[in-house]
Amino acid sequence: MWVAGAERQFSLRPNSPSPEERMKRKQERYRKGLIIALNTYAKQNNMQLNELEIVEEKGRNQVDGSGGLYEHSNFLVKDLDGKRTLFFAETHPNCTQEEDVVLCAPLEESSYGNFFLVESSSSFPFLLGVSCANIYTSFPSHQQGHCFGCDDRAKELKHPSGGGYLGGLDEVIFHFDDLDSDDDYFM
Repeated sequence: MWVAGAERQFSLRPNSPSPEERMKRKQERYRKGLIIALNTYAKQNNMQLNELEIVEEKGRNQVDGSGGLYEHSNFLVKDLDGKRTLFFAETHPNCTQEEDVVLCAPLEESSYGNFFLVESSSSFPFLLGVSCANIYTSFPSHQQGHCFGCDDRAKELKHPSGGGYLGGLDEVIFHFDDLDSDDDYFM
């Protein structure tokens, strides 16, 4: 009788998604987070949401920083004229709302291979409601624009040379696997 009851319980339990389905869901969540970051940038620069379109994500990395974990991302954005621009975003993991966006801004490559924030008409980028100009000066000059968090796992990620992000400013040994709510750990 106990065996029959256990089999009935297991038959009622929904099947866990396949690894492929979990990966697909994770990629969809990542893309939605980038869309939220780009929409936040567009709003803060008085742009229409349909003026910018994400073409592709180039890279992503989770880093430790003051206040917790952050995700650094590079992604290509196309404007209405078809011009493609590389963007940098720092968000909280599993970004689901504008408040999860720390920084989102276009990058421009200098002749020295460094990337810097593209000037905009507004005082953006804003970092948690504070102008980044005030934040830049609060970090030692050797840390401005350098992300220790991406040195180990994501050297290809481009960062603003002037800083403006919170994660990766300190050398922290940070080894973990990317977890999310669809992973087996949460099932």
